[in-house]
Amino acid sequence: MIYYNVTTQLEKCIESKWLEWIQKDHIPEMLNTKKFIKVKLLRVIIDEEKNSTTYATQYMLKSKSLLDNYLKNDAKIFQNKTFQKFGDKALSFRTQLELISEFK
Repeated sequence: MIYYNVTTQLEKCIESKWLEWIQKDHIPEMLNTKKFIKVKLLRVIIDEEKNSTTYATQYMLKSKSLLDNYLKNDAKIFQNKTFQKFGDKALSFRTQLELISEFK
């Protein structure tokens, strides 16, 4: 399994609007690309400045080729939509992760 992790630091003034948007609009649109199996939205627990909060959104895919396809054909469109909606009040960085093993 491959994970596409997007970590986003938000200014507090947009947090509730961003949370509503990512859950009701963005994640469903990402799932509609049919490239992702499942998505997890997590809040990063760190000592932060009082005016910001950080979230990690983990998109699960079956293969690296699906991620490469997303990055080539879809990523810029989604990133531009996000920037148009929130500007620099939501700053993100992205990482690609490969699941090696899982324990329960």
